[in-house]
Amino acid sequence: MKWSVMSPLRVALLDDHALIREALKVRLSLEADFKVAGVYTTSRDLFEGLRAQSADLLVLDYQLSDGEIDGLRLIQTLRTQHPDLRIVIFSSTERAATVNICIRAGANGFVGKSQETEELLKAIRVVASDRMYLAPAMVEALHRPPQLAEEDTIFNGDEALARCSELSPREREVLRCCLDGLSVSQVAIKFSRSNKTISGQKQAAFRKLGIRSDTELFKMQSHLKGL
Repeated sequence: MKWSVMSPLRVALLDDHALIREALKVRLSLEADFKVAGVYTTSRDLFEGLRAQSADLLVLDYQLSDGEIDGLRLIQTLRTQHPDLRIVIFSSTERAATVNICIRAGANGFVGKSQETEELLKAIRVVASDRMYLAPAMVEALHRPPQLAEEDTIFNGDEALARCSELSPREREVLRCCLDGLSVSQVAIKFSRSNKTISGQKQAAFRKLGIRSDTELFKMQSHLKGL
């Protein structure tokens, strides 16, 4: 991609923390060859904004607030609806497993929020030049033999299918909706139940499956097709 001061790179931002949004907006605006094309708080705002004003590159927070679409599904949806959009993940979750999931889903780069802002600017320019960007420490971690923490458990397909038999019909309904990208509040509206009820059913299903997060649920997706 070619861009310059005369034809700046259009960069959009999505982060649910106001302070980070404003800080990034100010910092990116200082770069003469960048133009902030939109600053968004929610995924819904983002999709509406991209329809109204296109962007060349998106800086995306992977882990948004409760009730939002899962980060993995958000990347996949963006990749389907906006195939030419470059995506740089900017996340406080910097585990190798998360980086790997993001890249496999279609992200073009990953920068941890613990890194200097200059690292993000470098990532934006590298990705805009049609190259993948990962910080050296992340590259090293991805190539290191995995030291699995409890939350990075690798799932066995047969175990996953066996655990599915323990789910109640309503827990199955909730998980199907989650795999379709619906938030807890959207599932609650769909089935005319309270957010508390849906959240409780989702967490009960997670306990039975031995998982803790939406990311782990999507990692099991291929084993849950018959849910």
